[in-house]
Amino acid sequence: SSGINAEWPLRPGIRVRFPDGLYLQGTFSAHDTVESIFKFVESSLRHPISFTLITPGLPALKRDSTLLKAAGLVPSGVLNLSTSDRTEFTLLSDELVCKLSDL
Repeated sequence: SSGINAEWPLRPGIRVRFPDGLYLQGTFSAHDTVESIFKFVESSLRHPISFTLITPGLPALKRDSTLLKAAGLVPSGVLNLSTSDRTEFTLLSDELVCKLSDL
């Protein structure tokens, strides 16, 4: 036995919906934690903000070492980013916005 649970996809996909309707998508290890999603989102922001990640119909995710499977994010998940920071511009970094325009 390899020790890998065959029911777990090795690379769960997580989509984060920003207030402006844009989605940020990342691929994670099944053994990653909720904390890794928060770090991924932070690395994608134009500037640091305070935010919450919410799974529709459930309480906001706690920024901790909960495994993605235990948080209900395997095999995939969609999270809504909520923030009290208001801006007329996207919250995504300039680098990611440039990639969007190339699509």
